Amino acid sequence: MRGAGARAPLRGAAALALLLALGCRSVPVAWTPVAADDPRPALLAASLRELEAERRALRATGRVETEGAGGSGFSKQLLLVERPARLRVEVIGLLEQRVLVLATDGERYDLYRAESPGFESGEVHAAVLEEVAGLPLTPEAAVSLLLAAPRVPEGAPLAREAGGGALALTWPDETLEFDAAGRLVALAFHPSGRDVLHARWSEWRESAGAGGLFPHRLELELFEPEARWRLDYRQVELDPALAPELFRLRPGGR
Repeated sequence: MRGAGARAPLRGAAALALLLALGCRSVPVAWTPVAADDPRPALLAASLRELEAERRALRATGRVETEGAGGSGFSKQLLLVERPARLRVEVIGLLEQRVLVLATDGERYDLYRAESPGFESGEVHAAVLEEVAGLPLTPEAAVSLLLAAPRVPEGAPLAREAGGGALALTWPDETLEFDAAGRLVALAFHPSGRDVLHARWSEWRESAGAGGLFPHRLELELFEPEARWRLDYRQVELDPALAPELFRLRPGGR
């Protein structure tokens, strides 16, 4: 995970409407060190790097549940995602109207709120999702989580295993956990030993587009401030062709 911040949200209830996950609490697992000559850690890291290079985009609908200091709730959302940092998130109301739309092309963002006519726009910076939506992630980090293919840190990890074939790879700031099938199922971002974010992927099913199994549930737990999101994908298309205009809201673009 890159760019997970710790500043307090600058927005209110719409913060929790942007994305993701509820109830991602860790269950203690007995981990034991992996032998230094075990090839599995290097193979898993290489496989995830390959997946990161191949999985470039996503179009999906889903149901989002949220829980945090501002309360709890749920919403229907439309998501468009493209590496490295393009996002479009639409929050859909009970009457199928757009309640909130946030779009960023990686350089600038546009924000629409149904209760406020016009658009809010600005330059993208590391904390833009936190300021606009209370989510302390960079757009690039949010994209990697939604694609279930985060960047693998540099350097050799500390490798551990648990019963059943699960493996955990730990770097100074980050831990990645894989199941017995070699699928990435969890990520913990812990710079300087401080828990900032836990992510977990589950509900693996076939998806349209580039194909292959894709996790249809993403759960996030944030610690600074405390909040939880759960995104249950309803429809998923991997690697669709997405026009650049989809990541802008204002007529005529920039």
